[in-house]
Order: sequence, then structure tokens, then C-alpha cells
Amino acid sequence: MIIVVRKCSDCPFCSQGEPARCNLSTPKHRPLDPAQDRPTWCPLRREQAIVREAS
Repeated sequence: MIIVVRKCSDCPFCSQGEPARCNLSTPKHRPLDPAQDRPTWCPLRREQAIVREAS
């Protein structure tokens, strides 16, 4: 399955707590701004995430 990430709430690598945090960023668990669609530091900004289901 291919997931096209357009905002952080769609990202499978984003922890949806309060505040939301990115699990792929450097430094780890960087807080996200909910008003922003995609931060400029996002490692998936120009990428697509391919998620495979484990069998």
C-alpha cells in the first residue's frame, strides 16, 4: 500500500498525542504545529511512504 502524506495528521510516523510529535525527525519526537500542513524540516516532504502489511 502506498500512502501519500500531505499533512502530519495523515502520516503513519506521527504520534497523535498532545502535542503531536514526529517520530522521524532529528531530534526525535519533535513537536508539530497543528496550524501548519507540513513543516519545512519534514523528512517526508518530497517522499512517499510505502507501508507493507506483515504476514
